[in-house]
Amino acid sequence: MAGRFGAQTNLDSFYGEAEEGATGAEAVERVEGTAQSEGGAGRCGLCGEGSSFERLRLHTGALCLYLKGDRCVARADIDHVYHKCRKGLIDNIRFLRRLFIYVFQDASQMGRPFRLLGVGKAYGDSLYVYGVGSFPEEFEGFRLIHIKAERVESLEALHYGLEPVPEEVVREALEGQ
Repeated sequence: MAGRFGAQTNLDSFYGEAEEGATGAEAVERVEGTAQSEGGAGRCGLCGEGSSFERLRLHTGALCLYLKGDRCVARADIDHVYHKCRKGLIDNIRFLRRLFIYVFQDASQMGRPFRLLGVGKAYGDSLYVYGVGSFPEEFEGFRLIHIKAERVESLEALHYGLEPVPEEVVREALEGQ
């Protein structure tokens, strides 16, 4: 359903296969990469991860940030990307927190019923809003894709291939803002 607030896609069309990997705590504890030359247009200067053919504004790696009960939870592509760059993970969590707050405030001001479950990003710069209702279609120059999800369990099922980010890393990212 496309409308004033962007495309709304059914959650079922986004299920896919995923590999099993290391636990989040094990992956995040791995040593961060040392500073390297960029080596490509969209590569991180610390870990070298990124795209050599596309300039990305955010650090590469899938990430989802959502509320579960009264706490903020994150799931990320730790074993493939973020194990090399804790700073990239923390920066992306901070960015998604800003996005979550923006979407919540924008939806609240519209005065329509909504339920915001979480926000996320794909490996590149694609951004997602998970929930039900009317949401903005743009944030800081990024296009937002709305994925209809009514329960946190649906959101978690969508991201079953991503590892839980340790609470201390989420806390560090959120306290640093």
